[in-house]
Amino acid sequence: MLKYRVLTKEELLSLETEFKQFLILNELHDAEWRQLASQNPEKAQGFIDLFSNIVLEKAYQKVPGLLQIGKDFLCVFHLENETWKLYQFTTKNQVLLDAIYIDNFIEMLIKHTTAFELYIGSKESSSQKAATVHELICKGAVILHREILQEFLQVFDKN
Repeated sequence: MLKYRVLTKEELLSLETEFKQFLILNELHDAEWRQLASQNPEKAQGFIDLFSNIVLEKAYQKVPGLLQIGKDFLCVFHLENETWKLYQFTTKNQVLLDAIYIDNFIEMLIKHTTAFELYIGSKESSSQKAATVHELICKGAVILHREILQEFLQVFDKN
């Protein structure tokens, strides 16, 4: 059963070695895989779905933070510690929000600090981190690399 999403063809190709190892662990060598794929595509898709779940579960568990830009807000989710923190910047300035992207959001928040109200919240981390990350990505959030998150925290984390 698919828990997250199916990896794209490009993603699968970039993980070809790992996928082959996964198939071998499931006692499917090249000839058996090709036969399964041609004779029972639904079952073959099940293996791809399972591999996708495993890869995304591991990837989502490692996500340090997320950025989500909405209609009247920008949220940064810091998901690395036992306590997750949420930094929500709200504004009524839609033109300003439309000009903010992952590459410039810190600079824009600093430059236009008076245009935003900042709310900081926290909650205990969840054992369902991967599911939470996937859900937020499905709602438009993008992954923040550790360096960008640390740069953001240096400016906006007051603790």
